[in-house]
Amino acid sequence: MTNLEIPDDLAPEARKAAEILIAVAREELGHDPSAGCRSFYSAAEWRARGEEYGRQSLLVVVHDGGDLAPMLNYDYMCYPLIEELERKLRAVGLYAENCTCWYSAIYAVGPA
Repeated sequence: MTNLEIPDDLAPEARKAAEILIAVAREELGHDPSAGCRSFYSAAEWRARGEEYGRQSLLVVVHDGGDLAPMLNYDYMCYPLIEELERKLRAVGLYAENCTCWYSAIYAVGPA
């Protein structure tokens, strides 16, 4: 599995979120993004690891210093990029929530 490979066992919504993340990174960078570690995990995999946050999400995104970090970690101060990702996720009923400085979780937008 490559660092940005999308796991086969993801729900369709999680797969869509991963595809959006990769597409936004490509648009921003002008080339395929890279990551220093595996980026995409299902919630089941995350619970099995014993992690504290994101355990009930659709998708966990590890972005620790990789090309996905500026669109998920507010410490990078790339607010227009974060907002662009948020718009694209919301358009398909999803949103990102920062869990720690090194990973975030993707959830479905709940009822209003």
